Amino acid sequence: MTDQDSEAVFRSLEREIAVFVRQAEAARIAHLNYKDFDRSTYLLLSYLEERGPLGIKALADACQLDVSTASRQTAALEAKGYVERKTDPKDARINLLQITTPVPALLQEIREARAAFYGNLLEGWPEADCRAFAELLRQFNRTTERRIQRKNGG
Repeated sequence: MTDQDSEAVFRSLEREIAVFVRQAEAARIAHLNYKDFDRSTYLLLSYLEERGPLGIKALADACQLDVSTASRQTAALEAKGYVERKTDPKDARINLLQITTPVPALLQEIREARAAFYGNLLEGWPEADCRAFAELLRQFNRTTERRIQRKNGG
């Protein structure tokens, strides 16, 4: 691929990602407003569900947030009863955040609603294209995460 071809590809990619982000947010607002789970609530609770109780710093790092943002967001989750604090058994000075008992069932409902939405949205696509799209998005997200971790010294 020539430099000119490469430049055209990346210009197109930049534009399509910008449109994708806008469309994803529009779809979320129009179709995926499920209870009071916005994107940050969904992602924070999903990380806590996957990784178990975490300190605020570890959660902030996992979600690529600064500690003050993660602290504000988790305080809101705590106020809604989605997370609770417990003492770290290894160091009593540290509080760990853990999801409360109803959260896994709520997350499962949301995942099912989101999957149904995307299944409906892409119903005309061949299954192979859906799989390829999901794999390429996964690969893009992992590449982005690694790049951010390297930039932040991680």
